[in-house]
Amino acid sequence: MKIEHEPRWRWLITFLMIGTVGALLAGCFYVANRPPMASFTVTPMSGPTPLNAHFDASASTDVDGTIVTYAWNFGDTQSASGVLADHVFTVQSESKVFTVILTISDDDGVTDQATANVAVSSVP
Repeated sequence: MKIEHEPRWRWLITFLMIGTVGALLAGCFYVANRPPMASFTVTPMSGPTPLNAHFDASASTDVDGTIVTYAWNFGDTQSASGVLADHVFTVQSESKVFTVILTISDDDGVTDQATANVAVSSVP
């Protein structure tokens, strides 16, 4: 069996099989790239300002390749990269919910996103 990687889209698999009665069968078929699946945990998900939060995207997967980038958007103009990230959320006089977005990309350039809300309360 011969497997050739076609950038960004699919795998071309060429095969040659010889049957039990000596018949020869040859052909090829395409297997489409499967997208990665973004997933992460945040600890804690809520608390008073300043809230120190830890993010872990190690549960993200790509069944037919490799995740090559992890990009974090913390919803407060700050960002980070990597499987793990830490961030401090602060609010002034009003409580706020921040929507955190994780975007991952695989080795074929396909992306996926996961989101979580982090609630930060102001100090009374």
